Amino acid sequence: MNVLTDKFPTKIKINGKIYNINSDFRNCIKIIQAFEDDDLLDQEKLYILVKRLYVDEIPEEDMEEAYIKGIKFLDLGEENKSESVGKRVYAFTKDSKYIYTGIGQSYNINLNAIDYMHWWDFVYRFMDIGQECMFNQIVYYRTRKNEGKLTKDERKTYFSMRKILDLNYTEEESEEESEFMKK
Repeated sequence: MNVLTDKFPTKIKINGKIYNINSDFRNCIKIIQAFEDDDLLDQEKLYILVKRLYVDEIPEEDMEEAYIKGIKFLDLGEENKSESVGKRVYAFTKDSKYIYTGIGQSYNINLNAIDYMHWWDFVYRFMDIGQECMFNQIVYYRTRKNEGKLTKDERKTYFSMRKILDLNYTEEESEEESEFMKK
């Protein structure tokens, strides 16, 4: 598919049958948030994908193909993209406000004011959020930390902003850290 000449897909073909899908970015983010949720079992995540993505009817005769094609749709039509990614540097749940403002600042779009944006349109914009946005700074620090390349000053910044920058940060860790520092 060529994104410059072809329309973004709004249907998925499974075993010769066409299924309408909910291709709005909000719906797809909710599916991805389910995949980010460590409390859900893999089967529950796949169930959420099928229930949210397929609009009129669920392709019950071939659920495995429905999962595969659904994930392929979320991966912008590419095969096995989700499995080949490295350590995460963003999460739609934790970073939502920075993604929202980054897209707003970069494209002058108020995501809350639009009724529909295709998932692929959203992702292409998301992948090209301007460098001056807070979201890109967050991704920069996480990437540098994951690579073990934070400078001394960057380490200070990272740990002073750990609540924002650390994807796995919890309030419990903060309390334990504070208790440790008191001792």
